[in-house]
Amino acid sequence: MFKFIISPIANLLGIIMNFMFNMVHAVIPTGSLGLSIILFTIFVRFILLPLMINQQKSMQRMQEIQPQIQKIQDKYKNKKDPEAQQKMSQEMAALYQKNKVNPLGGCLPLLIQMPIILALFQVLRSPAVYIQQVGTIYAQLAENVMSIPGYATVLETFAKAKPGGAFDATSTQSVVTLLSQFHTFDWTQLLEQLGNIASNTLTQMEVLITQLKQMNFFLGINLTDTPGMTFPGILLPIIAGLTTYLSTKFNPSTNAQDKDKGKGKSNESMAAQTQNTMMIMFPFLTAFMTYTLPAGLGLYWITSNVFQIFQQLAINKKLSSKKGKETS
Repeated sequence: MFKFIISPIANLLGIIMNFMFNMVHAVIPTGSLGLSIILFTIFVRFILLPLMINQQKSMQRMQEIQPQIQKIQDKYKNKKDPEAQQKMSQEMAALYQKNKVNPLGGCLPLLIQMPIILALFQVLRSPAVYIQQVGTIYAQLAENVMSIPGYATVLETFAKAKPGGAFDATSTQSVVTLLSQFHTFDWTQLLEQLGNIASNTLTQMEVLITQLKQMNFFLGINLTDTPGMTFPGILLPIIAGLTTYLSTKFNPSTNAQDKDKGKGKSNESMAAQTQNTMMIMFPFLTAFMTYTLPAGLGLYWITSNVFQIFQQLAINKKLSSKKGKETS
């Protein structure tokens, strides 16, 4: 069922990514997966913008009614019987309804983004399936490899270390799918193992692999590889974690919590506790995932975070200006 949800999203994102890649390719003859991901990310963020604005408004309204929420919680603080708990829930629901607040509204954009991130990972893991021009190069590589005697044994060794279903060395599509999962180290190993069997074919393969590198490399980083500990790849997890922290820091509910700490408030609402946990855990989680997954996904996160930071600053300024007019 999970695959049933992700696959259609991945197909749709693949169409959009292919369109973005063609746009970039029209300007840059070699193409650029990095610029395509950046344009794709900005497009996705604009699509999600209405949801994010509603999230910001909902979170601000939650902060405005915090004193009333605290009053209700204090009222039933020492009443743990089912009847009292039911009355508290009813009063809380009435308060939310009166102020048009959805206590779970802040989670909706995140829930929507998760399948997008998972689908994007699927696209980046097999770019040949979704980006037509990249797929053409992989198809040519597959033809070259399959023309070399004994290629099947070599590829089956690589297939055992890669995720996916059964590998069929006689199927061009199966070979393309396998090659599309290759990292820089895999290509080096493949050329070494096929070496001296067909030098002319290897020369053609090296030209095609160079084209792939020109497409996949962005600021010295191969976006189909994991960043690793080497420079400059290691910068991606660090920047991803830092921008995640900043995007959470500029959240209006986080700013309100920082002000409340100085007022000695001891009992935080569930929403405030969740926000504190997110602020601490998300940067580390994002950095870890960026470190272990293809670097292209890290570029997506960084671009998305930078977009969100400027978006939150603009929304916060607009909401503050509107609030100032209402109170004046």
